[in-house]
Amino acid sequence: MKRIGAFRHYWPEALLILAIVLPWLSLLVLGMVWLWQSDHFWRWALGAFILGLLTWPLSWFVRRRANAEARLALGEVAQPLADWHVRERDAWSDVLAIADATAPFSLLDIAPLLASAQATVEAVARHFHPQAQDAWAQFSLPEVLLLAERVSRDVRREALTQIPGVRALRLSHLIWIHRQHERYGALAWTGWHASSVLWRAVRAVLNPVRAAGQEASGALVDKAVTVLSYRVRAFATRLLVLEIGRAAIELYSGRLKLSDAELRAARARDLAAVEGPIAPVRIVLIGQVSAGKSSLVNALAQESRSAVSPVPTTARVAEYLLEAEGQPAVSVVDMPGLCDRLEPDVLSQVERADLILWVASAVQPARGPDRKILDALRAWAAAHPARRPPPILLALTHVDELRPAAEWAPPYDIAVPATSKARAMRDAVEAVARTLDLSIDSIVPIAMPPDGKPYNLDALWARLALELEEAKLVQLDRLRHGQQTMSLRELASQLGQAGRFILKGVVTRPPTA
Repeated sequence: MKRIGAFRHYWPEALLILAIVLPWLSLLVLGMVWLWQSDHFWRWALGAFILGLLTWPLSWFVRRRANAEARLALGEVAQPLADWHVRERDAWSDVLAIADATAPFSLLDIAPLLASAQATVEAVARHFHPQAQDAWAQFSLPEVLLLAERVSRDVRREALTQIPGVRALRLSHLIWIHRQHERYGALAWTGWHASSVLWRAVRAVLNPVRAAGQEASGALVDKAVTVLSYRVRAFATRLLVLEIGRAAIELYSGRLKLSDAELRAARARDLAAVEGPIAPVRIVLIGQVSAGKSSLVNALAQESRSAVSPVPTTARVAEYLLEAEGQPAVSVVDMPGLCDRLEPDVLSQVERADLILWVASAVQPARGPDRKILDALRAWAAAHPARRPPPILLALTHVDELRPAAEWAPPYDIAVPATSKARAMRDAVEAVARTLDLSIDSIVPIAMPPDGKPYNLDALWARLALELEEAKLVQLDRLRHGQQTMSLRELASQLGQAGRFILKGVVTRPPTA
């Protein structure tokens, strides 16, 4: 009775719709009658059948090309972010595989969309939390709130540029549409479906041949609409899967531990011990006793910052802010000489390092301590796959003392050595690379003669500059992971705020009668 009353209320709208639709429906019926009376119906049916057969290979070709064009159009979106590490890139490979395997969504059925989103999120979560039973739930409330904040900001930006009249669209409009759908949607769909079934039954009784032709024509039209909309649906489906995968990687990789403001504050706290402006990256110098670390610090600073003598002088960790003219500002940590094992203070400095500059003497034949500590650092990095390991460069010092010791007339081209000294330098670089399992490109031969001009420091600065971008990414990753443990000060502040809120609610609550 309620539905009948609604129909009586909206009968003018119903008559308006019929007035618009009936002329076109009658044209379709009259056209079929004309084909039947003119004896052209069989020709039309044969042509429709042949064209129907052609739709299968054409639809396959259209779908294949649409998928290829969607991949091409979204080529930049499909690229992993530059600051992603190995685990993030592996997870992204799974997201791309899901995007390739996902059939385009229907514009009316939301269930496949939700299933694909769930599969994407679970695949990414398993990469970062393979041992967790509920890997998808391994995130904190602040992380998901920050993700919602960023997604909302991006959606707002896209809505303002892509949706006409979005500023005039109010929530009340959407609520009205939803209410109308709840009130009349089922009735309208039932009426349309019942009338369609009744019309097809009557048509089959009156003229079976013509009814068969119209059924075939309707099926072909539906298929044509599906194929023509395939391109849009393929593009939208791939874009949706990629965006969901990217958001999931940001969430489960720990990149949402800190907001931009919190990250700046963490960087300031991390480098608070350095006097002067905040250095962009933190370089830790590691090497054996008397390898030339302190001399290298002074040469890089272009002034005396660290004591240098024939005996070991660096007994403790010393950190310097270097601002050499024409070079990027860096914070350099001069470590004591290596022992035969990985000391806790060395590991603690490595955990805070954005770049490691290994210092080795070209005239030191014993490479055992260097290799042992390097292997220990590699094992530490392998045990922390979620952390981005700092890049390692090696400064090969004392090359001026290589044989022939009396010869020293830089510059030398060790790539194409033309003198005995250049060949000795080349051999020393290759030997260190083999022994320490480093690439030749990561080794820079240098010299700092006591009474001469430093050699090849410009090449070392250039090599450091190439690694600065990677070092900054390591710094960001380090600061994010540094916030994974709960701060007692932060917890105390939170408990205090919660206590004051509860106390205020108790005090201001009106008395009950």
